Amino acid sequence: MAEDKKNGFPTIPAANWFSLREKFKQRVPSEINPSYIASALSMTTASAGANVLPALRSLGIVGEDGKPTELAYDWRDDDKYEEVCGKIIKNVYPQSLQDLFHDSSTSLENLKSWFMRIAKVGESAAMKFARTYLMLLQADIKQAKELTPNTAKPKSTATNKPQKEAIKSPRKVEQKVVEVQIADNERVQIPSSLTPSLHIDIQIHISPESSADQIDKIFESMAKHLKGFKA
Repeated sequence: MAEDKKNGFPTIPAANWFSLREKFKQRVPSEINPSYIASALSMTTASAGANVLPALRSLGIVGEDGKPTELAYDWRDDDKYEEVCGKIIKNVYPQSLQDLFHDSSTSLENLKSWFMRIAKVGESAAMKFARTYLMLLQADIKQAKELTPNTAKPKSTATNKPQKEAIKSPRKVEQKVVEVQIADNERVQIPSSLTPSLHIDIQIHISPESSADQIDKIFESMAKHLKGFKA
């Protein structure tokens, strides 16, 4: 690329780059036009023609006649991918950029600053230029798996049948035992439920040998200890 061509550099998102590459691996199209790109990337034809197709031409993947180049056939080959990225950088970008930034660990911010200065563009455009250049510089084929969307449709777990409301099992109610002393030697255990309503049945066994005073004390004690209970 000539040194004086400073204000125009290709830009293509990595996801689009690798998605198209996967399409080429399946079958290289005889012609690459906005309609093909729009269908392959699920985008509008206008956007494909204005943004993606010009970038593919600048990068040498598509010829001016809309046909795939020889480089496109090598581009889809995993074994040749790194070599193809190297050729694109050599053919498209100025030598000054290659001399300054030739390592895959190059800072994206440094690249952005270079494009802002040389291309005389704002941060947004410069960052797009920088990301595309760094993608080529890294030549990382692993990004294809990370960035290429999975085209397989997940199996739907939804059904048209209305779901029946889950039947809740009865909640176990914690039981408490209240022990009431009703006489010196007599104790009654009263189960107390935590439910909103409470029903208590009390059975008292009085010895036939108990005197009238003892019986009175039993009921007097019951009245005293059960006075605070509320149903």
